[in-house]
Amino acid sequence: MAEHRDRNFVRGITALVIGLVLAIGGAVWAHFAGLPEFDDVGRELYPHIPRGWEGWLSALIGQLVSLTGTLVAMGGIALAFLYEKKMTWARASIGAFLFTGLMMILFGVIPNEWLTYTQAEWEWTDQKLWVQIPPPLLGGNEVNISAAAFKDIVSGTYILVVAVGTAAAMIAWQKRDEIRANREKKKAAKDNVSVYGRPLQKVDK
Repeated sequence: MAEHRDRNFVRGITALVIGLVLAIGGAVWAHFAGLPEFDDVGRELYPHIPRGWEGWLSALIGQLVSLTGTLVAMGGIALAFLYEKKMTWARASIGAFLFTGLMMILFGVIPNEWLTYTQAEWEWTDQKLWVQIPPPLLGGNEVNISAAAFKDIVSGTYILVVAVGTAAAMIAWQKRDEIRANREKKKAAKDNVSVYGRPLQKVDK
């Protein structure tokens, strides 16, 4: 068991280092990719960083890399310091910090960036009609779905899915010992059955 915990610690620290490198590198890339291509006097700024992909794509890629690195780093901390370890006040504080940070990312940062891109960069407004249902199909009523409506549909669906997924993950975490015990019982019961499906019996010689 101690060897298994040491392995988890090494894996967690490795994930933490890789995650930090990705998070910092992606954030720096997104920052410079979001800068204008030329300064006030016409000189080109940071030509080695591509910014010509519709203006926003390079910065978005950097943000996604940074987000992935942040989540990997948080998972590494959980694996190194919390997973399969006896809970203490210090570890509970680390877990609370990680959970709060994760909720801020899921319910704050990601929805905010989605709205920023759809409103400021892509200009998904009510004037952009994406779906127009012919009035004869709806009894003469006109129903149109705009880009802004699609943006709101995605936002609402995302929040609902993340909220339900978070609740399910919390319930599973609280019942993890019970789930592990049931899995071990099933494995033990399976090991005590012969290839023909009959229970094995130990014979004393």
